[in-house]
Amino acid sequence: MNKITIRDVAREAGVSIATVSNALNGSDVVTPKTREHVLEAARRLSYIPNANGRQLRAAKTHNIGLFVTSITGSYYGDMVSSIHYVCRKHGYELQIFIVDEARSPLPRLKNQSIDGAIMLFGGLSDEDKEQLLKSPIPIVFMDQETAGLNISSVIYESYEHGRMAAEYLLGLGHRDMMHIFGVPNNYDSIQRLNGFTDALREAGIPLREENVLPGRFERAAAYRSMHRYLQEGYRLPDAVFAANDLSALGCMEALKEYNIRVPEDISVIGCDDHIFSGYVSPALTTIRTHMEQLGVEAAREIVRLITEKEGRIIRLPGDIIVRHSCSIRPNPKT
Repeated sequence: MNKITIRDVAREAGVSIATVSNALNGSDVVTPKTREHVLEAARRLSYIPNANGRQLRAAKTHNIGLFVTSITGSYYGDMVSSIHYVCRKHGYELQIFIVDEARSPLPRLKNQSIDGAIMLFGGLSDEDKEQLLKSPIPIVFMDQETAGLNISSVIYESYEHGRMAAEYLLGLGHRDMMHIFGVPNNYDSIQRLNGFTDALREAGIPLREENVLPGRFERAAAYRSMHRYLQEGYRLPDAVFAANDLSALGCMEALKEYNIRVPEDISVIGCDDHIFSGYVSPALTTIRTHMEQLGVEAAREIVRLITEKEGRIIRLPGDIIVRHSCSIRPNPKT
């Protein structure tokens, strides 16, 4: 009796060979209904996948994939450079996949010849996350906190960064605070806000609802939000904690247009310690998050995970860099 081939399964199921291959390999480019139809045809024919083909798929490619939604700006540039350096040092090539936030990265992950993946993709759905956690390909997340077989996370201690900002401003006597938020559903955005508000709440100080402004980690977005806030005549807070330095810069530009002085009238603190932060006027007080180290640690971790399999969570601390954009409040509000 002739050996049953993938071509026979395709003929039996009435689909293409590519559809059979995708269905047998678990690719989500085929619907669950089509996959079950193909699998049933394979069972009827007692089809046994080609062992040599499986071995080829299991062979090392010495490629690591980096899945991101953007690589623009110095933040991503520094991070990608550090990841690339570590990958090359360990004999791996780095492949960069830019995936639109509105689309799932799963098809591209499954259809690429890579030994491991680094994910910085805040738009993952719950279904995507569930499938990624079951992935046979080792994955290091840079924007969510999870660990398991083939799964690690390398993340900032963003909750602590938010607390650090609040405690620093409280120590200067500030009592009426504002926060310029980052991106919705983004791990660092949420954790920085949570840490900030928790520290304020423990000090008995509420964060007014109108004092949480959208910033999207962007200079222009933060500028527009702060400009609108001032235009609508809300009470000026004592201090602002921006989710990143670009947002802090946009905020300061809007304040300047309204002749509001930093730090004499209002204090501003950022996060990340962007390269420009020490050169703006006034120089920006910020929380240094060690962007290059994040890339280095993520690359080291994916190289380790490819061979050792057992995942873990690595958290990177930050440091307050005191410059000139914050000052002591002469008469603290109560």
